[in-house]
Amino acid sequence: MAAAWEEIRRLAADFQRAQFAEVAHRLSERNCIEIVTKLIAEKQLEVVHTLDGKEYVTPAQISKEIRDELHVSGGKCGICFLPLVINVDLLHIENRANDIVKSEKSIQLVLGQLINESYLDQLAEEINDKLQETGQVTISELCKAYDLPGDFLIQALSRRLGRIIHGQLDQENRGVIFTEAFVSRHRARIRGLFTAITRPTPVSNLITRYGFQEHLLYSVLEELVNTGRLKGTVVGGRQDKAVFVPDIYARTQNNWVDSFFKQNGYLEFDALYRLGIPDPAGYIKKRYKSTQLLFLRAACVGQEIVDQVEASVEEAVSSGNWIDVATLLPSSLSVEDVGILLQQVMRSLNKNSSGLVFSDTIVVSEKFLSSCADLFSDMMQQKAEKEMKNNPVNLITEEDLKQISGLENSYANKKDKKDERRKKATEGSGSVRGGGGGNAREIKIKKTKKKGRKDADSDEESQATSTGLKRQEFPFMSQEEIEDVLKTHMQDCPEELITELAEHLIRPLTKTYQEVVRSVFTSSTSSSGASRRQTMKDLQEEFSNLYNNIRLFEKGTKHFTDEAQTNLAKHLLKTVCTDITNLIFNFLASDSMMTTENYSTITSEVRAKILGKLPEDTKDPLTKLHTSLNGKSVEDFLSCLDSAVDICGIMVKKGDKKKERQVLFQHRQALIEQLKVTEDPALVLHLTSVLLFQFSTHCMLHAPGRSVPQIIHFLSGKIPEDQHSLLVKYQGLVVKQLISQTKKTEQGDDDTTDNLEEEEGADTIRKELQEITTSIKDLVLRPRTSSVTEE
Repeated sequence: MAAAWEEIRRLAADFQRAQFAEVAHRLSERNCIEIVTKLIAEKQLEVVHTLDGKEYVTPAQISKEIRDELHVSGGKCGICFLPLVINVDLLHIENRANDIVKSEKSIQLVLGQLINESYLDQLAEEINDKLQETGQVTISELCKAYDLPGDFLIQALSRRLGRIIHGQLDQENRGVIFTEAFVSRHRARIRGLFTAITRPTPVSNLITRYGFQEHLLYSVLEELVNTGRLKGTVVGGRQDKAVFVPDIYARTQNNWVDSFFKQNGYLEFDALYRLGIPDPAGYIKKRYKSTQLLFLRAACVGQEIVDQVEASVEEAVSSGNWIDVATLLPSSLSVEDVGILLQQVMRSLNKNSSGLVFSDTIVVSEKFLSSCADLFSDMMQQKAEKEMKNNPVNLITEEDLKQISGLENSYANKKDKKDERRKKATEGSGSVRGGGGGNAREIKIKKTKKKGRKDADSDEESQATSTGLKRQEFPFMSQEEIEDVLKTHMQDCPEELITELAEHLIRPLTKTYQEVVRSVFTSSTSSSGASRRQTMKDLQEEFSNLYNNIRLFEKGTKHFTDEAQTNLAKHLLKTVCTDITNLIFNFLASDSMMTTENYSTITSEVRAKILGKLPEDTKDPLTKLHTSLNGKSVEDFLSCLDSAVDICGIMVKKGDKKKERQVLFQHRQALIEQLKVTEDPALVLHLTSVLLFQFSTHCMLHAPGRSVPQIIHFLSGKIPEDQHSLLVKYQGLVVKQLISQTKKTEQGDDDTTDNLEEEEGADTIRKELQEITTSIKDLVLRPRTSSVTEE
């Protein structure tokens, strides 16, 4: 013993000498770092820097420290916490952890955690203790408690069932582990509970009330029912609406259903719901497999009811009547179900049977619809004739133009020989200047729309089709008016049927009405042709008079300055020029049955409609004529008028000097006669000024009232000074009277002092006008001594 201690003391002394001995060759810290760096660069040494950079650690050391930490942690260690313990970057730890998992099967990496088999065994023991205590555990609870995924737990625990964990995994629901004692206890509870049930009971209510495990209950219940231990059936499968129906209740239920169906021929789903049948449609299909049934939204009906409805519908269609099938069916059936049944019946009927469904439940035959449409035949004829008289412009259509043109073509071929000779004589007279008859000129037109019409009909029809011309539609009756007529003749029809019949008939009636309208126009075409031939002579005479008047009126406007001349030209365009334009348009409209008795009532809109019915070769010059009415130049209008008459076939005779003198005399006499009978100061001034202008210039003047001051100013120097002064004075009084009347109209009948003074002033003006009016008229009516003579 003493020798041993002596040896120990000797070795300790040697060790102490070695420690304090000085080394002859030592490497500095910098040299060590360079050597290690060189070895790492040449890959002869594999080390890892620590987080503080003061040490080198080999991968093997990292692996060793990871295993040590895993062992210390009890078999479960999170990788994210290891950098703080090992003092190495997380990347190196993850790499070494993956190498450890690959090399050792007992260690697994799950959601960033290293887990070994010892931890899983310990986990299984804890779970087994809990299982034996509660009878069942769920995987979802274990996932929350141990922070592990469910699939991993199921896989790990399945390998330990029967070895560490004394229980079994539910095969239907693999998220539950239970013991045999738990299953036996629940089987006994389920058997006792369902044996005591005497009426249909929802299974979900029992699960909630008694705390059964859902999948376990369905498995045990199915087993008990299949083995015959429980007398009953589960209706609805493994769903929330599953219901357990005891056999005793099912027998009573089936008897009631069979009895009701036998007596009534239908079954309501709501009634079966009230009996406790959660899936009525499925129950009926299963109960009546061999019976032919028609399933609706809320009920099903037997074949007897379907046959009854089918026979009634077929009878109504064949007899030309209507029938409401809702009256044949049980009142408990909804309108939607009746509609579905009726659609099925209509499909099964003969395809040749003609009938339509209205209001979802009413079948109406085509014969009945035709009889309803016949009620409006007389009304259509009367309305068409009335519309033709009241507003023929709006009623003409493209098809009517074609038919009318065809009739006119036939009429043109039947002209008498006298017309043919006159036509040849006109054509043989040469140019416009070379015609016989003095200064008359006759303009011959080419009515291209009548020429070769029969040969071009097919081409025009195809062109109208290709261009997609849309026919104008003439309204016949509104839906409300049709309903009123139907109510008068069919008082036994329900209100909703009347409404839908009117809605159905409005389009066919409107379409038929179009044909009636065209028929009325076509039938009146032949008589209108003869009428137009009789009035052609009067038309040309009236046109010539208007044409010559415009020429003479235009000559009178030339005596005024630009502004006054423009105002006079505009007035002439709006009056006489518009009349002659309307005369031309009315003549052309007669070719299309659109003529009116008084052409002066034709408006700009009517002219535009007439233009839309004319062929292209006629439309262009007439459009220019129509547009020129809105201009400021009478010369431009006359130019357009000359182009238009070339198209219209109207013979225009220009007046000669003798004719012009006659027109001037007649115009003057007409104004004088009007002046004699009028007492209106404004009109007296207007007529006197125009007549004095004609006396002074030998020119007619067509002027509005607002141009009277310009006319009086023009007469200065053209008439004696005393006459002009009197005229100016009379003009001033007329203006004052008009102003006074305007103020009185604006102020009303208030008896104020100002109004009384104004009334006195108006009386004074009226008296002065009455005194001077006779003198003003005498300027024109008295025998003239002026050197200006009238021819």
